[in-house]
Amino acid sequence: MKTITSLAQGAMLLLAMTSSGPAGAQAHPDSVGAQFFNKLLYGGPRWAPVDTFDVAGARLGMSPEEARTALKAAGFSAPATDPTQDSWSSMVSRRRAERIGGKVDETKIAMFTRAGGPQGEQVEVWYAATEDGARATSIEYTVPTKRMERATFTSGVSAKYGRPTVQEAARSLYCTKGEGSCQTYQNKALPHLQTEIDYSVYVVKLTEGGTYDRDLKARMAAAIEAAAPRDAKASF
Repeated sequence: MKTITSLAQGAMLLLAMTSSGPAGAQAHPDSVGAQFFNKLLYGGPRWAPVDTFDVAGARLGMSPEEARTALKAAGFSAPATDPTQDSWSSMVSRRRAERIGGKVDETKIAMFTRAGGPQGEQVEVWYAATEDGARATSIEYTVPTKRMERATFTSGVSAKYGRPTVQEAARSLYCTKGEGSCQTYQNKALPHLQTEIDYSVYVVKLTEGGTYDRDLKARMAAAIEAAAPRDAKASF
């Protein structure tokens, strides 16, 4: 078994050296070659437990109050109030009023929380309006490169999140198991985390995928239809 593993590791290295793309890039996990070697070496693709990840303590699905508490515990501070957006009930009532009239609910919820850290870091937690109130759907952390060495950032990412699904020269991507394709530049259906080394900032971004967005839109459409169904009879 040791010999097989050594041969497989050597073949994996050869694959990485001969693959096209940026220097140091690994083959994408959905390629035939990567699937074979990942199966041989690791029992399957390098999927990540993204649903357990946090960025500066904030997690997907948190309410604004929960996110603020987590950010404060991590040493970040935010303004006393957040910018606002229409609540779920407000959006439903507005569409209902467009169809059949009636009073519009004017309630608001948080749109995003922006918090700063002691070393020039910044975290933005963006919320979606749901039936249960505002819920975090995107969390992005940035820190200026002038405040942190590249090696410190990359080692910190590795220590916190482990081995990525896809690793490129300046980016790493962590995908949830079951993702149809885990390519850095493609839209993703499931929750994912991406890190990036830019010219002026280091970035860590945790995001809900397209499935969440589609489900949320479908639930909104159903709520609007229930409030003001298109069941009028012809009266002309």
